[in-house]
Amino acid sequence: MGKLKLGVAGVAALALATACGGGQAPSQEQATTTLTLQTNWTSGGTESVPLKKALADFTAKTGIQVKVLENGDDLNQVYETALLAGQEADVLLVGLLEKQLDWVKNGAVVPTEEYVQAWGLGEAIPAESLADWKDAEGHLRGLPYAGFTWPWWYNKTLFDKHGIALPQTTEDLFAATKKLRAQGVGGVAIGGNDWSGQKVFMQYLETYLDAPSAKKVFAEGGTCASPDAMKGIELFVRTREAGVFVDGVEGLTADQATALYQEGRAAIAPIGSWSFSSMDEALAKGTVLGGMPVAAGGTYAKPNAFRGSTSAGWWISPNGKKKIDTVKKLIQYMYSPEVLDHMATDGGVVMATNTTVDPAKLGSPLLRQSYTTFSKSVDFAVMPDLYVPADVGNPLYRATSIAYTKGNDARKICAAVDEVYRAAQ
Repeated sequence: MGKLKLGVAGVAALALATACGGGQAPSQEQATTTLTLQTNWTSGGTESVPLKKALADFTAKTGIQVKVLENGDDLNQVYETALLAGQEADVLLVGLLEKQLDWVKNGAVVPTEEYVQAWGLGEAIPAESLADWKDAEGHLRGLPYAGFTWPWWYNKTLFDKHGIALPQTTEDLFAATKKLRAQGVGGVAIGGNDWSGQKVFMQYLETYLDAPSAKKVFAEGGTCASPDAMKGIELFVRTREAGVFVDGVEGLTADQATALYQEGRAAIAPIGSWSFSSMDEALAKGTVLGGMPVAAGGTYAKPNAFRGSTSAGWWISPNGKKKIDTVKKLIQYMYSPEVLDHMATDGGVVMATNTTVDPAKLGSPLLRQSYTTFSKSVDFAVMPDLYVPADVGNPLYRATSIAYTKGNDARKICAAVDEVYRAAQ
């Protein structure tokens, strides 16, 4: 089994953490009555409300205290540093992407496949979610909990104001954004300089690929050598050159792109379900969730969008393995039907579990739409994150930003993408 690697900065942080931590092991009583949970669900998110309530109720029922560490986007570095000191959290609630893809392989966490049936979770977790969380060796990295959808948002209020129909095909999209531009409204807003732009680029890249071929390209690269991948990149270039994306898209972040949509300066934006609850209610009510318009001769008969089960899952650390009976109690409680229902209805979480949700109970108009009309109006494309190697993800953000810069042709773009894969080998 491979060992976790840490750079110079991480070693320095480890030394500081060890010095400050005192190195004292918890007593046996503490080990069985306390757990530490590390998560990137922060207090500012709607999902934090039902999470904290559930943990408080769990403590009231069992007497087991759960200390929560909120780390946001730097959770990876904080966890790995603590792990090398033997002071890592017992359990984690975080998504499956980038470094986490290799955590089981590197020994950063323990595989969880043995616990699904043993802990009575088989009915709560669908087979497709379990499949998403398995690695190449068949190990279950974590226990799937929260998922997501990633629609294209259409501001129907703006479209109606200017007498423009919502686009269903690529040619419709070209025509609609040209008319919007004439009225001073931008077309598609996306973070062309970060992860969000990378995902939409990949969405275009797989336009003419079947699912197995898309998975292979995402996992191995070789876009320049794939005629169908090149057709997708060429479609992207044609879309960019037609002015479909907002001006300056190559320099935008996801937050900036979302702001353009919120301000009515862009009529379309691919935004994930994690933003449903924070959207202005009037804007939400005037938004129609859909997908990337249909390309002639493409793989998908309907507009396509992303969805997945990897937004958050329960991971067990080596320290947690030592307290496995206590961890078992927490996990079983968090998968109880009552808690799952509260996560969906009160937290606005798209669950990766077998949770029946009454749309009438959902406060967010967009979340209600996600559970009703949206899923019937689109096809779901292959989500890249499950197949793009862990050491390719971040460099690929920079490479795909080239795609959003006008003047770069399909050959230059595919070469930049393939170089990232070669460098990671």
